[in-house]
Amino acid sequence: MLSLLHRSLAPARRIFTMVLTEGLRPSQAAAAVFTGVFIGIVPIYGFQSMAALGIAVLFGLNKPLTLAATFINNPFLQPGLVVASIGLGRWMLTGHFGVVVSRAEIWQCLPYWFAGSVPLGVALGGILAAATFAVAGRSSGRLRARRARTRAARFLYAKAPWFDRGFVRWKLRLDRIFEYLDAEDTAAGTLVDLGCGHGIASAFLTSTAPRRIHACDLDSHRIAVAREAFRALDAHFEVDDARRFPLPRAAVILILDVLQYLAAEEQLDLLARCGSALEPDGKLIFRVQDCHRGLSSRLSAALDRAVFFLGGAGQRPLILSADAYRRVLEQSQLTVREIRFRNRLGLAHLLYVARKGGRP
Repeated sequence: MLSLLHRSLAPARRIFTMVLTEGLRPSQAAAAVFTGVFIGIVPIYGFQSMAALGIAVLFGLNKPLTLAATFINNPFLQPGLVVASIGLGRWMLTGHFGVVVSRAEIWQCLPYWFAGSVPLGVALGGILAAATFAVAGRSSGRLRARRARTRAARFLYAKAPWFDRGFVRWKLRLDRIFEYLDAEDTAAGTLVDLGCGHGIASAFLTSTAPRRIHACDLDSHRIAVAREAFRALDAHFEVDDARRFPLPRAAVILILDVLQYLAAEEQLDLLARCGSALEPDGKLIFRVQDCHRGLSSRLSAALDRAVFFLGGAGQRPLILSADAYRRVLEQSQLTVREIRFRNRLGLAHLLYVARKGGRP
């Protein structure tokens, strides 16, 4: 039944993905923003969305981006846009700058509004389009490279059961940890992944260059999936506890969403062991829940407690203070960076990147 539902939804997913990603080259993204902003400023209320969508279809622009840009005409900005359009139009047609001062003048100012909205739309649309082009042009190369790594990671799980394939696919899409792993300069060498699950992070980091992998997790099914996915690579996945797993000399050690399962002394001991196992310039990367992000933190904590309860952990998640983590890492001669971010599901995370022998 679930397999049939999965197959039946596949065409809808492909169409949805195509609509979101079409026309996202820097020039096309800039054109979509310019079109949406211009139409949003010109006073054709009631027809703006229809006009934006029609132009996007006609010229092959990204439809969601074009429609989103029309929302420059929102309740917060609309008064300023109207006043600026009327003042600019009055100056163009009469040589005198002025705005509406009474209700009786509104109908008299309609020609000024239309006349002024055109150059204002061109100016603001051009500015925002130029900014979009600059940002998209700078990030497009990195984005293409990350997508290539993502596709390579997904390919490893092509023969996994459909549920596990779906989990891998959505994990790679929704978890922003892969953006930060992609940005890190992780030296070639042995990779250790503690609490690896399906091995998705290992697959992502191995997608550009083969490396030896040593990984462990307590879930035997996930380890079986990982062994099958990595069977052609130099990878060793074991059903084992991260607290007892023997650590080889490593260039990269990952501990993602595992420490909260351990007692305070066990967390600090594991981090100290990892620091000792790192090669010079090696990196220890671990993630915990961020407890200081308001609603996102409460949502993350509730999800963690639910996972602990359903998994029969018999305890609550334990997150130590940033000072406690930083102290044990610095005692192992590691230089520490902290990165706060939210997932695409709104979960709050704190990522620690500790480098052996690095400069502060």
